[in-house]
Amino acid sequence: MTKQDQAVLPRLIESARLPEGALAEFNVGPKEKKAVTAIESTYATLRDAILRGSYPQSSRLHLETLKSSLGVSGSTLREALTRLIGDRLVVAEGQKGFRVAPMSLCDLDDLTSARIMLESAALVESINLGGDGWEDQLVTSFRRLTRAQERVEANPAEAFDAWEARNLEFHNALMAASPSKWLANFREILLRNSERYRRLSGTQGPLPAEVHEEHKTIFDAAMARDVDRAVSALSQHIRRSANVIRANGLLRKV
Repeated sequence: MTKQDQAVLPRLIESARLPEGALAEFNVGPKEKKAVTAIESTYATLRDAILRGSYPQSSRLHLETLKSSLGVSGSTLREALTRLIGDRLVVAEGQKGFRVAPMSLCDLDDLTSARIMLESAALVESINLGGDGWEDQLVTSFRRLTRAQERVEANPAEAFDAWEARNLEFHNALMAASPSKWLANFREILLRNSERYRRLSGTQGPLPAEVHEEHKTIFDAAMARDVDRAVSALSQHIRRSANVIRANGLLRKV
């Protein structure tokens, strides 16, 4: 992380904090709750399909086909797609409909820089504030990731989904002691978007043997409460997908 990024982090953390106190909950009836549940389910189904590559980058999303295959109304589908636009996984094309968001090296570089800034901020907070419960959660997630790593090395294509789940679990455990809800929300969006690139790197590029060593370095530094080493190792780790994709020509620049 550059000195400029380090200077931005305190302001970023402070601006991302939520005011204390419980958020108000709206009183909704069974019909409204059912509609919300349908939207959430449709959103999650489409999001996961896009992340897995079932709907390739830049491909058109045909509304009538999706309504039929998902068994949902047009309003439910459009609301789910609107949420995916907010996640930067879908783009609207005026009167032409919707497409899966394209992937490019420029987008990946931007995404990588944003992840380094936000995850570094959350990691610093976790290391400084995390207690025994945070350490226990981190140890458990690292052990589960270690087992998943062994399986993905044996069969990347078939074991990637399980590895990705454990990878997300580990990264979330690293940041779990950060109290900022806004920071967590933005990190989740970035992590989900970067999953498409991790999948491309992990399944179409050469499987790097150093990935788990990078995870171990981050884990050891976090457990030792070594902020500088943990942030440096995390930054290097986040850059890996971009380096692999660029070196192997897996994506165009724009």
